[in-house]
Amino acid sequence: MTCCDCMMVGPKSAVFTTVRARDGHLFHLEMHLARLAKHAEILGITIPEFDIPEGLDGLVKIQIDENGVEFHSKPFYQEIHMDAEGVTVPAPRWTRKVTGTKHGDWEAYRKITSDVFSKGADVALLVHEYCIVDGDRVMPLVLDEDGVVWISGPDFGGVDSVTFDICKPKIEAAGFVISEGRLNERLVARAKEIVLLGSGMGAARLCVLDDVDIGDGSSNLQNVCIDALGEDWR
Repeated sequence: MTCCDCMMVGPKSAVFTTVRARDGHLFHLEMHLARLAKHAEILGITIPEFDIPEGLDGLVKIQIDENGVEFHSKPFYQEIHMDAEGVTVPAPRWTRKVTGTKHGDWEAYRKITSDVFSKGADVALLVHEYCIVDGDRVMPLVLDEDGVVWISGPDFGGVDSVTFDICKPKIEAAGFVISEGRLNERLVARAKEIVLLGSGMGAARLCVLDDVDIGDGSSNLQNVCIDALGEDWR
């Protein structure tokens, strides 16, 4: 076996989640741990019993791999609920079973984020077969002119989003209809509003994509999501 073979990291080598924390309090930790357990089962990873360290702050990554449970924290790196400018990039692809999980072969996503920042953009939207399937660290919500909020679910390549699960009841209570489907070029171009949900960005509004203006200037869906996230995210 060569050294390169030894260094290869497969998707089933780890599972993780990223949680917002402030002054030692991890927001919506139960939901994150539930997703962690769900994805670990899919990937065939056993989660040991563990305690949460005290004093965590910022964006906290909880990862389970062959070394056990690891915690890594970093400061919040972007303005919360911002107006964002994005670019499209080809989506990394794995097997159908692995797609949609927070798995161990995440370097492709990290490289995409680094490249996006180097270009001065805020976010990357990941494209497969001419449709947006996910974001590099956000989940895109596309609001059409009929009041339908379109999402790309796991069957299309999207990753489960805790932030979306938090916002979903408020979105539906506000009268929006949520539907899973293909976020194709026509839908995105005609969108009234595109909101990007994630632990690091909260509920950002996409205003420019590949140097093209997006949306009609409204922020109704974004405001509903901001309200759903509450004071902890302000």
